[in-house]
Amino acid sequence: MPTLKSQTDLTAQLVSLNSKLDQLIESHGILVDSIAKIKEAIYHPDQGIYSRLRDLERENVRDGEIRLAKIEETIAGIKRIQWMVIGSGVVSLVGLGFKMFISG
Repeated sequence: MPTLKSQTDLTAQLVSLNSKLDQLIESHGILVDSIAKIKEAIYHPDQGIYSRLRDLERENVRDGEIRLAKIEETIAGIKRIQWMVIGSGVVSLVGLGFKMFISG
């Protein structure tokens, strides 16, 4: 026959286990809510990630080809800057050459 102390210990352990189960159930509920929010953010027909990606594809894809207008515009700007730098370098070298050979 179990003693009073062992029954008290067993009761305390059962109470602790019950408390932990309650915490687990509460955490599970929070997790379910979080997953539902993530699912909504991904799959919502108007505001979800998939919907926004589909809209971006419609904007950027025409007749199966990706429009690269922004990239081409950026490359053209970079080429202009490169030519300005090269031109400045050539002008500086020519000026230095004139200074050394004509002035010298």
